[in-house]
Amino acid sequence: MNMNGRVIYRGASEIDGAPIVVVAIGFSSPSTNGKTGNMLQTYILREDISPLVAIQTGQDSSICGDCTHRGTVVVVDGVSRNKDRTCYVNVGQGARGVWECLVNGAGYLDWNGLGVYGRIVRLGTYGDPAAVPSYIWESFLAGAKGHTGYTHQWRNPKFARLSAICMASVDTEQEAQQAHAMGWRTFRVALPSDTPKVKGEAVCPASAEAGKKLTCDKCLACSGTQRGSRSSIVIQAHGGFAVMANIRKKNATMRVAA
Repeated sequence: MNMNGRVIYRGASEIDGAPIVVVAIGFSSPSTNGKTGNMLQTYILREDISPLVAIQTGQDSSICGDCTHRGTVVVVDGVSRNKDRTCYVNVGQGARGVWECLVNGAGYLDWNGLGVYGRIVRLGTYGDPAAVPSYIWESFLAGAKGHTGYTHQWRNPKFARLSAICMASVDTEQEAQQAHAMGWRTFRVALPSDTPKVKGEAVCPASAEAGKKLTCDKCLACSGTQRGSRSSIVIQAHGGFAVMANIRKKNATMRVAA
């Protein structure tokens, strides 16, 4: 067994009912993520198919919902593929490794309620926390020192309960205003031509544009409404080479449309 991870949920996706699995990583080895710091990382995955296949076929909707950063699935010569994806997560690394350990490797033990006390948790290192029953997160966070979390499913009243522990992931100032009116704090990913910061927003301290002053495990601003924080957060769109190329393409298209 891979002792660095624990399965904290197996069951139906709250988004579409498909089989998903959630694995928390970091129980025996600290995270090496330079932006987030030492947090327990949680991966929300389709249990029945590889995350790479899920992206290429659109079946990642079970764990990402209607997130605009998923890209678009097109069929070319009978083969499905994804284009224009702007998600910053490199699924070919962490998410694929976790899934392959589940199905082809040593596997992970089920979580036994231990190992979280005093730790910092990242909800949805990959995947949207809304895909998972809220009681799972509430149980997992019960002894945690703090957490971060984000959801693109904030428009759906079914997931309103998540506003206590998650930020509404928004992509425009208009979406931010709408989410605020619904009682959410927001995390806005700004395109290069967007307003860098608006009233009520603070620039993410872990971002390059803020000089990487803090890691997420030290900041903990992105924890929803339950901590009493008021400011929302904004960060410039970021990712690898291919992601940034798609972001620049999307930005140019939006400027022409405007």
